[in-house]
Amino acid sequence: MKEIVLKNVNCSLAARTPYSKKVIDYLSLHVPAGQFVAMMGPTGSGKTTLGQMIGGLILPHSGVIRVGPYRLNKKADRRRLWKAIGFLFQFPEHQILEDTVFNHIGAGLNHLGMSREWVSERVKQTMEAVGLCYAQFKDLSPFQLSGGELRRVALAGVLVTEPEILILDEPTAGLDGYERSRILSFIKRIHDEKKMTVLYITHRLEEALEYSDRILVLDHGRLYADFHPCEIRAHWWRLEQIGFAKTPLLRFIDLLEKRLAGKLPESLYKEEQLMSFINNLSGEDLRRAMV
Repeated sequence: MKEIVLKNVNCSLAARTPYSKKVIDYLSLHVPAGQFVAMMGPTGSGKTTLGQMIGGLILPHSGVIRVGPYRLNKKADRRRLWKAIGFLFQFPEHQILEDTVFNHIGAGLNHLGMSREWVSERVKQTMEAVGLCYAQFKDLSPFQLSGGELRRVALAGVLVTEPEILILDEPTAGLDGYERSRILSFIKRIHDEKKMTVLYITHRLEEALEYSDRILVLDHGRLYADFHPCEIRAHWWRLEQIGFAKTPLLRFIDLLEKRLAGKLPESLYKEEQLMSFINNLSGEDLRRAMV
């Protein structure tokens, strides 16, 4: 398992041109192996650039990035790292280039020289893990699939090589609520089973709260906030200053807290926690909450 370490990292786009713009500004960060980290921030905050730098796709102009034993300023180390990283871009269906679902998912395994039977078994296991029936989907063209099915095919194509680190750049963009929930549930289950590190770039606070172990917030290329989801209410006054909007659940918690005169635990942030809390209220408190 590979920890991620950044020390005093700076990165500019279009460097040495009149259009140069600093996107990562003197950023230091440590992500232990196995964490599920949500990376958030306003548009242009640098979160996508940060994900691409950690994945070895963009080099910093100064500072150090180390992933496990690999230092990303070394070309040989980057090549080794790419074998341990799965990167799913925004609108990942654009990454699907093969003529069938099977061929796309198995493409990353074919260069290993394994038998077709071994590749077939790995592809089947991975498809089932992301909710795609092997017999039903393996021979279909990507053009025959829905948007949600395409995302799951793209995800399977990344997961089939069993990466130690998974970097996801808003993989649920453009999907409806049902498909977003399905995709993230698959990712969370695989994270829990494989203990892989997940860096999830998103602008959806409700998803960050539901699935992540840690939330990193960037603003103007700097690390603005770093906290566990249970600390969201303590950090809210700062997040509001850079344009964050409360989820419906957080607004309901605020309303409930006012009616109960501050009797809610500070760490309350998930729906199942809220339902458990309400079920344990006394009759008097319950009546006050429902007024």
